[in-house]
Amino acid sequence: MTGTETADPRRWWILGVLSLALFAIVLNNGLLNVAIPQMMRSLDADVGQIQFIVDGYALALAGALLTAGTLSDRYGHKRATLLGTTVFGVGSLVGMTADGTGQLIGARVLMGLGAACIMPGTLAVLVDVFPPAERARAIGVWSGCSALGVAAGPVVGGALVSHFWWGSIFLVNLVPVAVVLVAGALLLPESADPSPRRPDPVGALLGTGAMVGLVFGTIQAAKHGWTSTWPVTGFTVAAVAGVCFVLWERRHPYPMVDFALLRRAPFIGASVSILLLMFGLAGTLFVLTQRLQFAFGYGPLRAGLAVMPVAFAVLLGTMVCPAVVRRVGPGGSVAVGLALGAAGVLVLGRVGEGYAPVLAGLVLAGIGFGLAMGPTTDVVMSLVPPERSGATGSLDMTMQEFGNALGVAVVGSVLAHSYTNAMTDAGRPPAARRTLENALALAERTGGDAGAALAAAARSAFDHAAGVGLTVAAAGVATGAVVAALLMPGRTAAGEAEAPVEDTDAPGAPAPAPEMPSKTPAPDTPASEIPAPEIPAPEIPAPEIPAPEIPAPEIPAPEIPASEIPTGRTPVG
Repeated sequence: MTGTETADPRRWWILGVLSLALFAIVLNNGLLNVAIPQMMRSLDADVGQIQFIVDGYALALAGALLTAGTLSDRYGHKRATLLGTTVFGVGSLVGMTADGTGQLIGARVLMGLGAACIMPGTLAVLVDVFPPAERARAIGVWSGCSALGVAAGPVVGGALVSHFWWGSIFLVNLVPVAVVLVAGALLLPESADPSPRRPDPVGALLGTGAMVGLVFGTIQAAKHGWTSTWPVTGFTVAAVAGVCFVLWERRHPYPMVDFALLRRAPFIGASVSILLLMFGLAGTLFVLTQRLQFAFGYGPLRAGLAVMPVAFAVLLGTMVCPAVVRRVGPGGSVAVGLALGAAGVLVLGRVGEGYAPVLAGLVLAGIGFGLAMGPTTDVVMSLVPPERSGATGSLDMTMQEFGNALGVAVVGSVLAHSYTNAMTDAGRPPAARRTLENALALAERTGGDAGAALAAAARSAFDHAAGVGLTVAAAGVATGAVVAALLMPGRTAAGEAEAPVEDTDAPGAPAPAPEMPSKTPAPDTPASEIPAPEIPAPEIPAPEIPAPEIPAPEIPAPEIPASEIPTGRTPVG
């Protein structure tokens, strides 16, 4: 759909289905975060294994998104959404019954593959059913549901873990999955790109390899040091795969990445900003849910409720976002929002005892993230025509999920490294340096004053490490604010970001002929570039010239009684 006059009357119901699908796939990360302590005890997992369980989902999602977007454009956005929802549900069933870290990582990867089909499909359907005048508002609601899923996950997960076992956090996914499958089959319209690009499995593997290598190296660095074999291997794989990905994509006739978009400053600014936003948000929630339970002594449900205010703050930010965009433009809204978000995360990194500072930091960060989420996606989607929305939406979400995975990897590694260093400097036993959970278990076995001192030292070390990790998260978000201010369109230039990129093929690939006249005047371009087809064009009306001459002989017919005209007014009367 390209015009407001053809808007689907069911579009707001459709938005509800799309938002629920997105909410379901984002919710599980929040569910998982609050269940981490229980999973560490049940599976005897360390921080690195937990990071892989969390990031297995995000990496599979990010790696498959570009290919899923292309397939969604080719075979239909509705089909992609429903297929992805089914796969996501199957992965949830596997995760619910897993009894080891390997099985759990596999289940999370399967869920990530399902989510990869859901996310570009939902955004493409949204762009297709909403007219441009309502699209920014709809994307804001859609993005707000994503943030709501991130924040509501700890509350739901805390309640489940408090009353059931940790596997119940996967069971709860089946409820929205069932609703989306039924309502989606009835409500969602089918749409597809009339001229879709071919899938690029080689590019997908190279891109996934680059992301996995970077995240793997970062996680391993916390355990073995930055210059040890495993981190260096991961970073080397990331560098080689990244270079090969760029070279391959530039030679491919139908690249996964639209290089025309990479020449647009608004696209770069919006993509980097959303990556760093998700970097900060994911890293913050990963650390904060553990800090509340390990250092503050909260139970799972209380920790989830303590994080819940950020959801309302995000929704508040998305509600006032359109008014802010009208005043300062999308770039201004994102820059202000990320600056507020960075300040909020920094407050969380400096809190001592008591919940009041935590609440203040969550509210400040949530409002800021709500101001920034919608405009970044809106700017990206405004740069392409609707028929390319699936592939472009998947590229935007790849940046989000990669930021998510990178945030958990970097901030989690800083947390683990800082904790180990603090415990080592304090001269604590090696068994207590691996994780806080191990230290507390050792303190309980030791007992007496020595055990109490070890537990207090471990909690203090973890609290300090959490502050360091949250400071790193805040620095990433603040960098995003600077990028948005420099590259994203302001109020006076906002209209420039709305011009779609017509030529989305790789350099050297033939440009689509139908798109050329939309950019250049018809009388000039066709005459100079395609003279052969245009020469007959003027000749088509040539036979029509005698057409007006056909009635010319009929003119004398009424002129035969012309002599009667001067004698009376009968022809008039």
